[in-house]
Amino acid sequence: WVQTYFGRGCFGQCIFCLWPQTLMGRTYRKRSLDSIFAELDYIRDRAPYVKELMIDDDTFSFDLKRMQEFCERKLAGGYTINWCANVRPTIANVELLALMKKAGCRAVVAGYESGSPEILKRIKKGITVERMAAFADAARQAGIQVHGDFIIGLPGETPETIEMTY
Repeated sequence: WVQTYFGRGCFGQCIFCLWPQTLMGRTYRKRSLDSIFAELDYIRDRAPYVKELMIDDDTFSFDLKRMQEFCERKLAGGYTINWCANVRPTIANVELLALMKKAGCRAVVAGYESGSPEILKRIKKGITVERMAAFADAARQAGIQVHGDFIIGLPGETPETIEMTY
């Protein structure tokens, strides 16, 4: 597979993440779809043996309209490469997830971090357990595999909050 970034930076306020502080900043700078599809053309034309793209930026799913435009353009252009992406586990729109699947999305990596509402608030994740569950259900309905990322040992973690995450 080939790893790529469709954007850099993150305006999230999660206290545990070092990327905005050390590498990318808090301003989200996204590549144009023309730039992204030029990269896909390059991969198709010069590396046809590549079977999957990993969209590794943590903010690709912040702009659902852009994600939809990417999927529609990928389908219209006949691009057959499969892809995975890091996503924020907030997408509960089964139709959008089904479009992603149709456009070659095999799996997503979702940053759940914790199953404890208290810990999620403490780390300023800006998401609820209920939204994460709705996302997982919608992804399952769309046929997209979900790889969940969790963190044990966040500030305020207790045996009880660890059990909630488990």
